[in-house]
Amino acid sequence: MPISAPSLGDEEDRRDPRFQDDELYDSEYLEFPELTPAQAEAVLKRLGAGVVEKFELVEGIGWQARIEPVNDGVTIHFRAHDELLDDLLRRFEQQAERAA
Repeated sequence: MPISAPSLGDEEDRRDPRFQDDELYDSEYLEFPELTPAQAEAVLKRLGAGVVEKFELVEGIGWQARIEPVNDGVTIHFRAHDELLDDLLRRFEQQAERAA
């Protein structure tokens, strides 16, 4: 079951102060040498993300993830509300193991 739904990126999002306050967000990154950007995006979509930029940026309610291709895989840069981050990282790691 997804942990969130994608933001529609509409005018409401831009005006909502919850989406503007950086103090509510924490950042973390994970490296996955066995994943391609397409596989990483597929895993993130299963967690409830919507694609903002194909194979680069996805976001859900309260979180976003940037996919960075590296020589032997990808690095995923997560930015999420502090109460979501640990669960998001754990679930991504579980799903990524299955996808690899």
